Amino acid sequence: MTFTSSGGNFSLLVAEEQLETLRLNRLYRDWRQVVSGGALPDAAFNDPQRLAYLDGMLVIVDVETPAAELRRYRYRSVGRHFIDHLKVDPAGTYMDQHPESDFAAQAIRACDLVVQTRRPIHARIDRDIEGRRFMVEFLLLPLAGHGAGDDHDHGGGDEVATVLIAQIFTPAGA
Repeated sequence: MTFTSSGGNFSLLVAEEQLETLRLNRLYRDWRQVVSGGALPDAAFNDPQRLAYLDGMLVIVDVETPAAELRRYRYRSVGRHFIDHLKVDPAGTYMDQHPESDFAAQAIRACDLVVQTRRPIHARIDRDIEGRRFMVEFLLLPLAGHGAGDDHDHGGGDEVATVLIAQIFTPAGA
């Protein structure tokens, strides 16, 4: 499933798609290897040693109030590449408070889709940042709130508690 939103191309990943960026492809492959019987990986998947190849490129977003009409997304942790490029550290704030309302709307739409479908999303957008054009590529992965050993993990029924977002900024034409 692919759709366009304000110049961004979003794809709901459903199988073993190959992504163009090697690091995002590796992250997607690592995530798929941990998914077991429909059960999503939990927060332990976001291990800094496991994901060292994405140092500074990860954004961790907590899903607050899973009910769709009340759902909000809070930035828990933001990688230094995001902060360096956008000159803002949104950690602790809500996604709907992002200073760029169009970007916030796209990000919320993508996170909503991840939460509703329990599937990863791949997105590509072109952004102008401080007068420079960048292609920004994102991979959004759902993580459950319960570990594999919890009683709540039967049948992969856990709700998405966290969205792990990897993003890579590439100067246009590079």
